[in-house]
Amino acid sequence: MTNLLAVVFAALSSAGAVAQGIGSVPVGPIDHIMIRAEQPRTLFTLFTETFELPVAWPLESRGGVTSGGVGFGNVNVEAIKFPGQLKAESSLVGFAFEPVSTLSDSLAELHRRGVAYGKLRPFVSTASDGAAATLWTNVTLSQLSDSDTPMDATLHIFLSEYTPEYVDSKQRRERLRTALAHNDGGPLGIDGVVEVTIGTTNPDVSRKLWGELLAPQTSSTEGFWTVGNGPSIRLVRAEKSAIQGLIIRVRSLGRAEAFLREHGLLGSVSQGLVMIDSSRVDGLRISLVENK
Repeated sequence: MTNLLAVVFAALSSAGAVAQGIGSVPVGPIDHIMIRAEQPRTLFTLFTETFELPVAWPLESRGGVTSGGVGFGNVNVEAIKFPGQLKAESSLVGFAFEPVSTLSDSLAELHRRGVAYGKLRPFVSTASDGAAATLWTNVTLSQLSDSDTPMDATLHIFLSEYTPEYVDSKQRRERLRTALAHNDGGPLGIDGVVEVTIGTTNPDVSRKLWGELLAPQTSSTEGFWTVGNGPSIRLVRAEKSAIQGLIIRVRSLGRAEAFLREHGLLGSVSQGLVMIDSSRVDGLRISLVENK
């Protein structure tokens, strides 16, 4: 009888959880962070040559879009320029989550939760022999973005699934993580991106929307979520809804500060925090903290 009651209780608890909208997590860790730039080569060169970070994918133009990716340990950072983009200044325009398993599984869970998303946006490449192949497919998370595409968005959050024949993203991340470790994190001693800081004009509404996406993960402090082994997400009150900056973990702040100073890249320095001079990185806010 005791065992039967336990089974019944478990079943009722499970049903209750579903009724409350608690299912499988619809998104995985952040796959890549997108920097929209007027001169993507400048940022790509800074990251790969000055900071000696491994190349996730080479800087090249495809379909009018110029893009290059760099491995930061636990996430890739992309410098990208779109044809006809109106915003000349560089900006941390958004980021892509991995699907939790497959893109269709993630979308099914988003639909179940009532989380709005856009249409499938496949990127199709045509070979010299005329054969067409989909390399990846993106889907905008509409309630967290102000545009369905990142070309002129202020904030663009999306899901991105690579076609296995094009790239195995998990193998690529492991290769990049290993390369970064073998190079001792480059001259800055980079271990990974700790946090993406997102500004919002309405923290209460934003916390609710992000909470609907990331449940059953809970916010350890108000407006802060750890998402797998990738960067965490933090919401802060701001004059506009946009990504405010990145916090990067380094092995030694002293070592990183000395390198930045020597290369004319040092911004402000405070207790436990070193900034890269924003004027040297197209106005981007990139902070360094020490690994503990």
